[in-house]
Amino acid sequence: MTLHSRHSEQDAAAILVSSPSVLSKIAGYVRTDESAEHVDWARVAELAERNILSSVDRAFLGICADIAGSMDDEDSGRSFGVRWDALDWQHQAIIAGVLTASAQAKRTNERRLLGKVGFADTYPDGEGEGLNVVRVRLGADHSAVVNDALGRERVGFREGASANELWQRGRGVWRMQPDRVIASQLLLIAHAGIVRLVGTIDGVTIHGDRLAIIGSPMGDHPLVGQPDPLDNASQNPVAYGTLDAEA
Repeated sequence: MTLHSRHSEQDAAAILVSSPSVLSKIAGYVRTDESAEHVDWARVAELAERNILSSVDRAFLGICADIAGSMDDEDSGRSFGVRWDALDWQHQAIIAGVLTASAQAKRTNERRLLGKVGFADTYPDGEGEGLNVVRVRLGADHSAVVNDALGRERVGFREGASANELWQRGRGVWRMQPDRVIASQLLLIAHAGIVRLVGTIDGVTIHGDRLAIIGSPMGDHPLVGQPDPLDNASQNPVAYGTLDAEA
């Protein structure tokens, strides 16, 4: 059961229309209107890689296309973080503002829907400057169960796995506290006491008494390769915690 669709294209469109100057520059190349309801994201991704616009505009378009799911970072050799660093503070503020508002709206809707299906919400959003995170600890690579809920053949940690593969292996399916997951911003996927991948938490899907996380991997996050900040002796592979906002 899917409680939340990521609405990634809507978020990307909201960011795009928040910069009328960029929108006007691409009007001749992309089928769109002032509301950006009919954006050709493949063309936006193409423009982000061509030298017909400034480096800031290209980075901005690349992030929009990335959020919309139309950017292949492996082919382009540029990550979200690289594009972010290429932006000026005005464009960074636009993106941060839209995504923050979107995340708050999604989290409110998520809680409402969780309540409808019988999950109690007893864990409020943090009021301080900390970052709420969920950590899952992967074991060794092994076969997935028959009829795996996410359609996987293998789960657990595999050395050399790409960020996308590791994300699929780690994002579910776990016995979790739904209210704590929805109140969190990041998923940490760890193995052998080391953080192997970090990803966003944008929503959840319910599979019986277990959950899978909807989100996006962040392969270049500074926590990757660092000791698991929530490492403990518990047999439960899932842990919850709050990290400094700078993490």
